[in-house]
Amino acid sequence: MKYIVKTEGMGCAHCIKRVTDSMNALCAKIDSIELNDISVEFSGDAAELREAIEDLGFDVISIVQA
Repeated sequence: MKYIVKTEGMGCAHCIKRVTDSMNALCAKIDSIELNDISVEFSGDAAELREAIEDLGFDVISIVQA
C-alpha cells in the first residue's frame, strides 16, 4: 500500500537519512523523500509508520493512503 506522510521537523539531509534508515528497517520502500514529505510503499499499517518517524523525534502531521 502506498502512503503519503507529511512531517514537521525534518530540516536537513541528515534528517532524511535517518528517516530513510528507519523505513528500510521496516522493509518499507521509499518512492520519494524530501524535507517533510515522504511517499512510501509499505505492507504494514499507518500506525507503524507514524511510530517509526515519531521515535526519531519528528512530528507526523498526516498519513494518507495514495
